[in-house]
Amino acid sequence: MLFLRLDQALELEKAARSLKERLVVRYALWNGLSSGEIAAGRIEYLDPVECTLFLPWRHWKRNCIASVDPETVRLQATYSGARKAGPLLRSQKGGHFRRQSIYLIVVGVARRTNIPAKELVSPRTLKRTFAREWLLAGGTLGSLQKQFSHKHLWSTAHYLRFVLEDVRSNHARLMERVSHGQENERSRLVHG
Repeated sequence: MLFLRLDQALELEKAARSLKERLVVRYALWNGLSSGEIAAGRIEYLDPVECTLFLPWRHWKRNCIASVDPETVRLQATYSGARKAGPLLRSQKGGHFRRQSIYLIVVGVARRTNIPAKELVSPRTLKRTFAREWLLAGGTLGSLQKQFSHKHLWSTAHYLRFVLEDVRSNHARLMERVSHGQENERSRLVHG
């Protein structure tokens, strides 16, 4: 599955039962973070006032600051409690979450939904959904590049293909309406 429709994304979010599951889904779905970024995230890097998350340099990308929605910041504060430092999400033993754990949470939440091909839903699917919704909401490719901390615009440009599918289907519906309108106009002219 390449991406979720908005109604499917909302269904996935509702299927998250625990606070930890809700955080994982929200970080990936509404903030566009990858499983590696979620796993590497730390409480001290989350700015609740600015609603940003600093992601320090890792082997796969340079330092970046990702925007985080206020609801996710609020949920993180509830989850973290009095902790002022440490990983965003903790394993049962209190250590860092691994990327595979993030993946398993997303897959587990998706299994509780009515989404077709739910076995194909992954954190990457949620990131694509975020990119698609960002662009459909009028966000620019340049701002999406900054959110994803891509060095090159062409790294971000491949997310456009998910929006082009919507453009094609909307165009087809428009052309149906136009042709239907032309038929009505012809009928009115002929019959009077």
